[in-house]
Amino acid sequence: MPPAVRSFPHQVLPGPFSHVQQPHLQNHNSQHQSSASSNLPPPSFNAHHALNQGNLNSNINPFGQNGNTNGLAAGFGGTGGLGGGGTGLASHAAVMGFAHGAALQQQQQAREQTRRGSVAGGSKNPLKGRIRDVWRGNLAQEMQLLRSLIDRYPYISMDTEFPGIVARPMGAFTTKADYHYQTLRCNVDLLKVIQLGITLFNENGEPPPPQSTESSGLSIPAHHNNLLPCPCTWQFNFQFSASDDMYNQDSIDFLATAGLDLDLHEKQGIDPSEFGAYLISSGLVLDDDVRWISFHSGYDFGYLVKLMLCKPLPEDETTYRKLLSTFFPAIYDIKFMIKHVQRVMTVNDAPLTHTANTILQNIGQKSGLQDLADELGVKRVGTAHQAGSDSLLTGRTFWEVKKLIFNGTIDDSLYIGQVWGLNGVGVTMNAHPPAFHNQNNSNSYSGMDEAPNLNGATIYQTNGNQQGPPSTPGSSQPGLAHTPSQQNQSNGMGSMTPGGGGGVFGGFRGFGRGGEGVR
Repeated sequence: MPPAVRSFPHQVLPGPFSHVQQPHLQNHNSQHQSSASSNLPPPSFNAHHALNQGNLNSNINPFGQNGNTNGLAAGFGGTGGLGGGGTGLASHAAVMGFAHGAALQQQQQAREQTRRGSVAGGSKNPLKGRIRDVWRGNLAQEMQLLRSLIDRYPYISMDTEFPGIVARPMGAFTTKADYHYQTLRCNVDLLKVIQLGITLFNENGEPPPPQSTESSGLSIPAHHNNLLPCPCTWQFNFQFSASDDMYNQDSIDFLATAGLDLDLHEKQGIDPSEFGAYLISSGLVLDDDVRWISFHSGYDFGYLVKLMLCKPLPEDETTYRKLLSTFFPAIYDIKFMIKHVQRVMTVNDAPLTHTANTILQNIGQKSGLQDLADELGVKRVGTAHQAGSDSLLTGRTFWEVKKLIFNGTIDDSLYIGQVWGLNGVGVTMNAHPPAFHNQNNSNSYSGMDEAPNLNGATIYQTNGNQQGPPSTPGSSQPGLAHTPSQQNQSNGMGSMTPGGGGGVFGGFRGFGRGGEGVR
């Protein structure tokens, strides 16, 4: 630790030629000091009369209205200094100009603080500044930090951002769940995830502390010093190229308004294969004690499974579900939980409390994450529609839902492993029933009456028609295309992915071309 700074007495330090007599320099020095000291204050270490008397810890604006402009007048003004009796920098016009400039600067700073506070949920929010952006350059060290925290903070809230929906399957399907899965599969196989946000909590809903202390019992790796607080949320930014990768144009435009930097993603984005290798050995997956918290997460987990498999998703839903339960043994989906409670109107075999009933009535048919958070009084930290901020909001909303609606206890037998956007369950009483058709004496689902459950910004339109399926975790309700008409095939099952004649593409741009699909 460096020694403390202290003042030294006024003295002339000996130089290398101190033994040589230099009377001409001594005379010159005495004359200079006498002439200068007649009009200027005496010098002192770390002090300046015009700049707040040398307080090194002062953050006062030197051009502010707190006496510093008077200091300038005293330094340059009416006692015969550089200003010559109230002229120049010490004149009334100069002093008023400094004061006006300081006032404008303070107003600008106040507006900036207000703006940041509104985005981050308040300037005094303790979680402000604890969302860590992860790019290719700091991936290894941040994954090391996560490994050191996961045992004490085994609850992970998660959100992804991806480039929308570009295709959907055609044909007849055995169940509604099968239709949802095949839609998910063909899009996840075609597209790339852009961002992943994860936030850690302990069993009490508390994030990691900002600093490693003895009481916290944490051992943060040595390369993480105390200059920056330890993050509670990590936003992983993946490699994505608008010239090489497929995407839905509306989705990319929507994410761009939320701050997506395509150039930075292309140059510094994380290699998905490298991230998958880190994730599968991180302790965040393949562990029964780690619980993942999500909201409308069918596509979210589809992209995570793809990252770890490094190959397309399985063709059948049964195989995919086995993989999902292997990688993520314990999943909570808040939207599924809310929809289920709204349908049965009980929690833990008991009637809803007055508080829970009021919350559910106020939510009504609103189905977005932000809607639920607003009703529960959970303030957002960060920018909406960025994966880090959304994952933090998802986690904090979960703990409020557990406390206010589930009375502190969630029945895992009812909710673990249920994913909204993948399961063919959880439809509200006001929803239209799916259309089933009998072909060759077997039930099949045409997919005509529901568009796929989606997450993130999306969507395309076909023939000017719009349809409102289970909504996305955003505050807006984007329109969805009608499902294409089924094919007349003897086996009752159409081709599941584009390229085989049974799938169609929505409006998108990709592979370096600006081609427009069906609208």
